[in-house]
Amino acid sequence: MQSHSDKPRTYKTEGVVLRHSSSGEADRVLAIYTADYGTIHVVGRGLRRAKSRLTGHLEPLAHVAIQLMRGKGIDVVTGADTLHGHAALRNSLEGIARGLVCVEMVEAFAPEEHPNPELYRLLLDTLGLLNEGEGDKLLWHFSFHVLRVTGYMPELQQCVACNTIVQPDEHLFSLALGGVVCTGCARGGDPGGPSERGNSPLLPLSVNALKVMRYFRDHTYHDVQSLNVDGGLADELQRVLGGYIYYLLEREVHSSTFLAGLSRLLPAKA
Repeated sequence: MQSHSDKPRTYKTEGVVLRHSSSGEADRVLAIYTADYGTIHVVGRGLRRAKSRLTGHLEPLAHVAIQLMRGKGIDVVTGADTLHGHAALRNSLEGIARGLVCVEMVEAFAPEEHPNPELYRLLLDTLGLLNEGEGDKLLWHFSFHVLRVTGYMPELQQCVACNTIVQPDEHLFSLALGGVVCTGCARGGDPGGPSERGNSPLLPLSVNALKVMRYFRDHTYHDVQSLNVDGGLADELQRVLGGYIYYLLEREVHSSTFLAGLSRLLPAKA
């Protein structure tokens, strides 16, 4: 990993624009998840001016090649080219919402200036599939694998209270302990078993949901595309996985809230 002081005065990299915010009269500060440096924060001079030649290349969700100059406090973008604009994704409100879920998760779970090639490739592949029209099933798969490659994958084989292999049955999921709680511990049979902890309750976890979670964990998205996830099972996965992510971050991934709200406004799919 290169520190800020190790970078040459001018350097190049590629990355995905996570977000931007206004700075001064015409500048923007950009968060970009890069192949070489992980998440970096850089400034684009004059990006808010209509005539800026860089503006169109540095929109959220775009995959870009960038040239930068090292600054005293923050590096400056001196050039940018779009490698993949994900135009279809960005032309759909639902697509934008799903894309923003992905980039918010990456920024939340990836330490700043700490490259993770597997996470970078996962983000690029997922944005590409979203651009082709994939939906919520892809988001669940992406979320599981963000947790996996950043060291937060929940325990789905052994009880997190007593370490025994869990049998096919109805179980609970502990947000605080990060995994499945067996039926014995859930019923209070283990004196050292978990209990409800303030804002971290034990969530019901059905046999089917556990099987699907394991399948998502162990397979590529190509393998899970044909998996049947019905309404009730989808709700359970969203509750357990979303609850776990919320617990880890101690806040909502804001675009998930936007996506949930948007879904209620869209016509039901046949």
